[in-house]
Amino acid sequence: MIVSHQHRFIFLKTRKTAGTSVEIALSKICGPDDVITAISPEDEQLRAAAGGRPPQNFDAPPLPRRAYNHMRAQMVRNVVGAQVWNDYFKFAVERNPWDTVVSLYFWKFRERPGARTAPPFGEFVWEESVEKLAANQRIYRIRGAVAVDRVLRYERLTEELTQVWSDLGLPGEPALPRAKGSARPRRDYRDLYDDESRQRVADLFAASVRDFGYEF
Repeated sequence: MIVSHQHRFIFLKTRKTAGTSVEIALSKICGPDDVITAISPEDEQLRAAAGGRPPQNFDAPPLPRRAYNHMRAQMVRNVVGAQVWNDYFKFAVERNPWDTVVSLYFWKFRERPGARTAPPFGEFVWEESVEKLAANQRIYRIRGAVAVDRVLRYERLTEELTQVWSDLGLPGEPALPRAKGSARPRRDYRDLYDDESRQRVADLFAASVRDFGYEF
């Protein structure tokens, strides 16, 4: 999550939507008073290599409560106050939910020390981690309604982020590093689904399917 007082924007970070890459790009144009929450040590190295600012101003004090990575809109509004929340441009990123779940599957069961053996995908969609991923919808909503000024589409992220960059008059242009992108093989997400798993994701992500017109 980033709150830029210098450029008057708030970025709410959803999961498995290239949020870390966006956050790294944004941190490069942040000022010393802006709020930047921490990411993983591996991604902090990537941010440093890209010339981004490290985590700063996210503790309490100076904030009323500590800010964190995937903080929900309601909490962010409480932290920054109603005036900042209302005056700043707020945005997040959303992604086709069937594709998002596949991304989580390959990330969760990527090769690493102590990694759990991957279950069949049809079993995975019933796990708690998929329900937690569905909470993406609540990161940019308050009481069920979209509470940000724009929800960017992951599928057109470079184009749409460039438009936001221009609209806000940000310096330079967005350069998105490839963070957390190496775990997934190149294949169509549809290949992993059967009718039951497809419906499971449709039910969990019903709000984003409805509001953004996503289709399987």
